[in-house]
Amino acid sequence: MVDYSITYPFTKQAAEDIRESLLAVVLDLIKSVQEGEEGYLLNFGRQSEVLQPVSQLVQVERVINPFMRMLVIVESNGGPIKLDLSGPTGTKEFLYSEFGLKRWMMA
Repeated sequence: MVDYSITYPFTKQAAEDIRESLLAVVLDLIKSVQEGEEGYLLNFGRQSEVLQPVSQLVQVERVINPFMRMLVIVESNGGPIKLDLSGPTGTKEFLYSEFGLKRWMMA
């Protein structure tokens, strides 16, 4: 796994510098996507190694897109790791486009 070290204070410029490559890594780790009313639930499966890049992406998105609500879910007993992304009106469309979620929404 690539280490996208985050040092503090974490500036918007620093977040922008690593966002594209970090987002590519995280998107490749997605196993499935569920559509919700206000956003999407990204499922990464049960591998603990995904926690680091997912957590780093949350830190990056918090700086770049402060309107987003993000919740990392780590299920008990080695269950799946998920990232719930949502926000105000327009966030769902933003996520679909910005994160390229179309490839997981084909059913």
